[in-house]
Amino acid sequence: MSKTININQPGSRLMSVGPIVLIVLIAMGFAYWLGANGPVVPLMKTDKFENITDKEEKIKLLEKLNRSLEHENALVKRSAKVELAAVDEMKKALHQKDLEMLKLNQELHFYRTLYSSNTKSNSINVKVFNLHRDQETKRYVYDMILTNVPKKKELVKGVIGLSVDGEQQGILKRYVFEDISEITSNSLRFSFKYFQKISGSFSLPDDFEPSTVHIEVLREKSKRDPLAVTYNWDEIYKG
Repeated sequence: MSKTININQPGSRLMSVGPIVLIVLIAMGFAYWLGANGPVVPLMKTDKFENITDKEEKIKLLEKLNRSLEHENALVKRSAKVELAAVDEMKKALHQKDLEMLKLNQELHFYRTLYSSNTKSNSINVKVFNLHRDQETKRYVYDMILTNVPKKKELVKGVIGLSVDGEQQGILKRYVFEDISEITSNSLRFSFKYFQKISGSFSLPDDFEPSTVHIEVLREKSKRDPLAVTYNWDEIYKG
């Protein structure tokens, strides 16, 4: 079982949002130019308008001036819209990159914890065991991760035993996985080189109060005793 991590090269984040930044800069520059120069009203800066005595001619010039101002106003509005849209796109792109970086950091943390300094060489370990209840099926769903540091790049195979201890109607009781699951007998077998994630589910009687979960990992063709791990139900159950 393998999992590929795509690691972004340094600077890739800036390269991917570069075109958006360029658009923002162009839009901001255009808006600055308009603000610095202001609406151009050549008719009002000359004596031509004052020297015109014909009212119809003045009306025509004023209408021309009005159209010019409307055109420039439209340009300013379009520039503002382009600038706001570019800024919004840049924010979305940066937010997406932040999510990608967060996911990458989480994956890196996951792989670091798989082979921490306390991992025993050439032995199988249960590094992760989580338990929650599916709200629709009301079944208990588990996720576990087995790790191994082999001397040779060979597959490790074996079986996993799972049982739940608790109290039912005032009597201590143990339910083994075969009695509370609905899966085949091969579902709790493992075969991997370095690590493997195993998921499944089981159900418990409504009047049963679980207290502990026991896991036994038995490696094939090994003279070692099975790896036995016990979890307190309250510590692993996420509700």
